[in-house]
Amino acid sequence: MKRFGLSLLLLLMPLAVWADGMVIPPMAFPANVTIPDQCALICYSNGVERLVIETRFTGSGTNFAWVVPLPNQPVIEPATTGLFPTLDYMFQPEIIHTVPQYYEGILFVLGIICLFRFLVPKYISAGFLVVLLFFLMILAAMLLPALATAGMSATAVLPDTVTILNRQLVGIFETETIASKDPNALQNWLSENGYEVPANAQPVIADYVKSGWVFVAAKVRRDSGAPDTSTPHPLSFTFKTDRPVYPMRLTGLNGHPLTVALYVFGNSRFTAPHFKLESCTEPGVAHPLLSQWTANMPVATKLTAKLSAADMEYDIWLKQSPYVFDQGEVYYSHQGALITAVNWGTTFFALGLLGWWILNRAYKIEQGRLLWYFGHATLFSFLIIGLIYSCLPKIDVRLVNRPWFHTGGQREAILAALSISEWTNAAQARAIIQNTISSSNSLGWANWNNAYLGGTIREEDSPGNFIFRETDGQFQLVFFDRSGFEDSRPDSVYPVQQTNTDSSK
Repeated sequence: MKRFGLSLLLLLMPLAVWADGMVIPPMAFPANVTIPDQCALICYSNGVERLVIETRFTGSGTNFAWVVPLPNQPVIEPATTGLFPTLDYMFQPEIIHTVPQYYEGILFVLGIICLFRFLVPKYISAGFLVVLLFFLMILAAMLLPALATAGMSATAVLPDTVTILNRQLVGIFETETIASKDPNALQNWLSENGYEVPANAQPVIADYVKSGWVFVAAKVRRDSGAPDTSTPHPLSFTFKTDRPVYPMRLTGLNGHPLTVALYVFGNSRFTAPHFKLESCTEPGVAHPLLSQWTANMPVATKLTAKLSAADMEYDIWLKQSPYVFDQGEVYYSHQGALITAVNWGTTFFALGLLGWWILNRAYKIEQGRLLWYFGHATLFSFLIIGLIYSCLPKIDVRLVNRPWFHTGGQREAILAALSISEWTNAAQARAIIQNTISSSNSLGWANWNNAYLGGTIREEDSPGNFIFRETDGQFQLVFFDRSGFEDSRPDSVYPVQQTNTDSSK
């Protein structure tokens, strides 16, 4: 009997070992990522706000213009295109996909109990059952956490009383910061300079003028006039304000709903009218530009909303509240939800049989009722499985095995292509890189998918992507890890004028 108990213990122990070691499970990422119409970043501290806005333009033509009202004259800077993809990845919901299959151990123990209860009755004893039930209770207790985790600057006064406070080139944008005490003159200036102003904008502009706000008028030029959607690099506006604000009134005049993702960094949690709080946490930022802008800001909040025209009749003024850690959204893959549900259903089934055994020992229930009781316990367990599976929040996922290996292989393939090709400037090197990616991808020679963000890797400072830059007289290939940290190694640095031919001389 003692030998059998020891053998049973040895059989049960490897279940945890197999679950935790040897095989590294794939990482699960959302299969479908919803891209909002507008993304914004707000960094607020000591009465100074940095507002970074990314806007998507849809339509024909190469020139697009937009106007941003602000409480005070801002400092305008360009932001990188990888800023918001990095933020989106940082705030992705937690996905539970790999769930330990505890139900296998429970069924194994139940099978052993049944075997020795009905087929080998001479070996049964109360002590043996106590030992088996002890293991069963341990397995059931292990399930409890599974569901619980269920430019050029100038100032000029024009005859029409519109003052140009600043005029500069910011990346691909031509910007002018203007102010006026006459709303009609300001509206006329915008119309005359190519900024389409809705007919119903006059009351809104008049209210901004009365409050002493300024306007940043920006024009962006696209290389292509095709009627598609393009996302230029974001613009950063830094200005003084008593409360952080997200200007929306001019945007709301077009009458169309707008999906917005708003990321807020500061010394506390932030909330906003019409916005849903998705996550509030302590940021772990490695992205160079983002870490620079959010230094000494210990709290990061993500807010999302689908705003109607009525919701945008007022600007979004953010409110501060005490910081409370919020884990954020948690989703299950369909596999993770099913295994979690089966684990719990099997646990209830085992507990039901345990209850029957206790009643039988206490009251000597007729053995003929065993089948009836077993059938009802089974039916109840399936109901539990269906209920839990239907209630768990689920999401479609894509699985990636060891995503960091993908990035390493892509990096080595690009370095190999650069080392055997002749090039003397960044344009030629970028052409080699793009040709390597496109030709290899079409022939199936390498996997050029971005393991973190999805899609094909591209030149952008975001997780799983890369940039090719010139610094201190050298070219450098830089990949970004899942935290936005730069992975630049000595073997990816090239002297500016060195080519394959030059190095052989």
